[in-house]
Amino acid sequence: MSEQTQSDDVKIPAQAAAPAQETLTNAGPVEAAAGNASGERGPESGPADAAAVTDAADDTVQPAEATSPMSVVPGPRKRLRDRRGLRAAARWTAAVVVFAVLGGATAYAVTQPERSEIPGLETPDDGRWTYPALKLPRLPAGAPRALDEKRNTGGRHHADLRTLLLPVPSGAKRDTSFPDRGGWLPTADFVGIYPEGDRRKDRALLEDNTLRHVAARAWTMPDGTRTEVYLLQFITSPYTTRVRNELIIPAGFAQAPQPQTDTTWSESDADSAVPEGEMVNVYDEAAPRGATHLRAAYITAGDTLAVIHMEKPKTQSAVPFHQTVLLQAQLLG
Repeated sequence: MSEQTQSDDVKIPAQAAAPAQETLTNAGPVEAAAGNASGERGPESGPADAAAVTDAADDTVQPAEATSPMSVVPGPRKRLRDRRGLRAAARWTAAVVVFAVLGGATAYAVTQPERSEIPGLETPDDGRWTYPALKLPRLPAGAPRALDEKRNTGGRHHADLRTLLLPVPSGAKRDTSFPDRGGWLPTADFVGIYPEGDRRKDRALLEDNTLRHVAARAWTMPDGTRTEVYLLQFITSPYTTRVRNELIIPAGFAQAPQPQTDTTWSESDADSAVPEGEMVNVYDEAAPRGATHLRAAYITAGDTLAVIHMEKPKTQSAVPFHQTVLLQAQLLG
């Protein structure tokens, strides 16, 4: 049995291409040279004009002279465009980094906390109790588990039965009159949960079928629900089954002489949670009821018969009762 406790891309955008470099040309001297080359003469044409044409031709051959006012324009314009491209690339890179960090932080926040700490994923409070982490006791070296049919045909629990009792849930007040690890419960105290007229017969039934001892634990929750858990150990599993059959046909308790089978018990859920080889019988006190509402269950697990007896003033929910039954069944597996 496994331990139980109180138990479901950021696209990187392509970087924008840098703007194409623009080349500015000085058309003035070229146009002047073209006009004079066509043979047109102004009113004051002469040798001075020819020199002007020669000068214009020289300007056409060397347009990028350092002394030309227009020749310094392309440099600053080019650097401005380059800076704009770098700023755009920087903005895209920063955006990608921010999205990556946010995405990673979100993934970490979703995977790390408990479900109840994530908005929108809270588990509704259905009345379950909070039990401590369940731990199976260490078995002697080479000892098989109780439900190992091949190696343990008698279904014997090799661990101390008192270590297999379900622990007290959070907020409960334990009844110290019930023995904890300090001792065993007398048989006469156990049969007190049955109708007074059946107690002598039930005690004889237990003793005649090799009852070894009774481990027990009891607690009371703040809402008044009192739970009593009993573990009865016999020599082998056939005696356990025989006693169980005698006690449930017909089933009866002091506070509920004729309880009904619990119709809210889900067999499908039980099949997935109860260890293979165990048998569970659950009962619910039928209405009309008295001052208290009783729920009870028997768990047959190898050489041990567990009896869970739960009472609450007025009406009690089935949720913590079913939870307690399933957890105790797992501890015995």
